[in-house]
Amino acid sequence: MKTRFAPSTTGYLHIGHILHLKYVWGLAKKYNGTVCCRIENHDRERDRPEYETAILEDLDWLGFVPDSGLSIHHHPHPSPFRQSDCSDIYEKMLQRLVEKDLVYGCSCTRKEIQARNKSSDNELCYDGTCAQKNLPLEGNTVRFRIPPTSITFTDERLGAQTQTPKNQCGDFSLRDRNGQWTYHFCCVCDDIRHGIDWVIRGEDLLQSTARQILLFHAFDAPPPRYFHHPLLCDSNGNKWSKRQHAQSIAQQRKLHISAKEILKGIDSPF
Repeated sequence: MKTRFAPSTTGYLHIGHILHLKYVWGLAKKYNGTVCCRIENHDRERDRPEYETAILEDLDWLGFVPDSGLSIHHHPHPSPFRQSDCSDIYEKMLQRLVEKDLVYGCSCTRKEIQARNKSSDNELCYDGTCAQKNLPLEGNTVRFRIPPTSITFTDERLGAQTQTPKNQCGDFSLRDRNGQWTYHFCCVCDDIRHGIDWVIRGEDLLQSTARQILLFHAFDAPPPRYFHHPLLCDSNGNKWSKRQHAQSIAQQRKLHISAKEILKGIDSPF
């Protein structure tokens, strides 16, 4: 078993991450597995280098030591475990999909997609307007062609799941018109090249699983096993997040709260 902890550098670690850390390291220990730490900083607009250092410092202080990848004791530049250093790798991976005619250029703006969108869900569903236009990839959004079939998989905690990405999101983006790689594409490329065979993450990402499985299939790679754990929520049932200004680990450290106290305050099976 090889899993990963893959934080984004758009903010500091906060109490909402503690439950996730406990599940990742707890399941790895239970199944005699290893944990790889990588930095997911594909979002160039929100990426801040100082967050990477703070995250790795907090991780070490809390006692979650990765078996491979980045740590506060080893975070060179460039690194194959930092997405911003791997654009050439993603470009090569994209070319594999180009050769299979699994991608196309799209000139639609978000506003145009919203105007046409008929889905009642919060997520926009792309209708394939540009699928047959043969637009160039450069300067346009690069979209992944997906079939209208349902994907069935087993979540290690929640059991059998069936999703139809064509109805959920449509042909989703791999790279935007500004050349910025997307989460789904980078995530799958990284899991393949890092040999990740267990993905442990929060329930809020459950609905994105089938589309990622389709990408694994497109690369002729076996999908990992998935385990979606419950989320840490506030008294109103809202997920603790950076946008909710959840108290960061760094803030708690400044208040002289010990790592043991922080970890004890978050209930988990581990």
